[in-house]
Amino acid sequence: MSGPIQHLWRSPWTTWVGLRYLKSKKNSRFLSLITLLSILGVGVGVTAMITVLSVMDGFEASLKQRLMSSDLHVLITPRPDTPGFSAGFVPKDDYTQSKIPALLSTDPAFASQISAIWPIVSTEAIMKIGRKVSGISLKGVTPERLERLKSQMIENAEPQMLTDRQGPQSIRLPGVFVGQELAYELGLIPGDQVTMISPTETEGPLESVPRMKKYVVEGVYKGGTPEQELHTVFAGEDAVRSFLRRADVVSQWEVTIKNFDNAPMIADVLRKAAPEFRVQDWVQLNSHLFASLRLERFAMSVALAFIIVVASFNIVTTLTLMVLEKRKEISILKAMGAEHGQVAAIFLAEGLLIGILGAGGGALLAFVLCLILRRYEFIALPDIYYDRTLPVTFQWSYYGGVALCAVVIVLFACLYPSKRAAHLNPLDGIRFG
Repeated sequence: MSGPIQHLWRSPWTTWVGLRYLKSKKNSRFLSLITLLSILGVGVGVTAMITVLSVMDGFEASLKQRLMSSDLHVLITPRPDTPGFSAGFVPKDDYTQSKIPALLSTDPAFASQISAIWPIVSTEAIMKIGRKVSGISLKGVTPERLERLKSQMIENAEPQMLTDRQGPQSIRLPGVFVGQELAYELGLIPGDQVTMISPTETEGPLESVPRMKKYVVEGVYKGGTPEQELHTVFAGEDAVRSFLRRADVVSQWEVTIKNFDNAPMIADVLRKAAPEFRVQDWVQLNSHLFASLRLERFAMSVALAFIIVVASFNIVTTLTLMVLEKRKEISILKAMGAEHGQVAAIFLAEGLLIGILGAGGGALLAFVLCLILRRYEFIALPDIYYDRTLPVTFQWSYYGGVALCAVVIVLFACLYPSKRAAHLNPLDGIRFG
């Protein structure tokens, strides 16, 4: 016996008969109802899965957009075996003025993709204001980088707010720029004085004491990811070197790429050309965020796929009842010479039509729903989310892939009732039909 799937195109009349059976249910309202429920079940499953995947993809695209707006696309840090390495720092002049630019300009085509190279003096510190404290990463950057950072400012301090008038003389305090999330957590506003405490101790007259220095909040920035805004504080490079008591050192270089998507390729080239440095691109630096998004997307897809699986059980019930209803017609077809595979193909075609109607309708409904979500943005997210509305993207691979998977699930569900119809005894069908 040829397979029922092969007879779908070898014997086109089986599809026509299956369509007739789907449209004609005699007087069985129950059979018509469960057929409608089967179509709706597949449609709801496809709609839910496509919508969730589009929203999850929108969150990932939104995250990439925020990372793109930052200057940190590739991070270069020295290793312990790097010449001149000492406690995470290397001499600034030896690398920033010669080796790092030479490394990035070895290939003219490669160098043309570099937008900027920023030497950074970075250290871990504790920020304290009143009784509130928070662990932060203090980054000392060049004046040019500070100018770029000021374009992301949402609050700035007035010049007269940057001086300390508590003593007999007014002293201009070094300024720091904190993220919006950190300012919200510590209750900071421009002009507030904060104390930086270094985990590195310094020798005092009696014992070792932590190194401390006063700063003033010069501005609050908004950009990148909430994690960056919560943990990264910017200041002038000289102010950070003074805090660390290390002159003319650098701890890392941040590279800005003109084409954001080329950063992994450029990082791979740098990694091979300079094994004495640790090179990380934006994907590696934020791997935990993308990994969590992928895990959530996979978990949601598996959970929503069960909607389609349950709907396919309804299709099995529909076809089984259809076989019982059409026993006489099946027996007549067999008596006229229809093969087992052709009879099975009739009910397989009927099940596939149910699956195609449900998958096609579900994909269309998902497109309309995503279009409404993107245009009207009527679902507001709580303040704990960086996005205030649901971000939605349109990936046609999701629509085609989910619909195709739904049809395949339905196809496997239809095999059992189709084979049952193929093995029906014609004499029993004519006698008891």
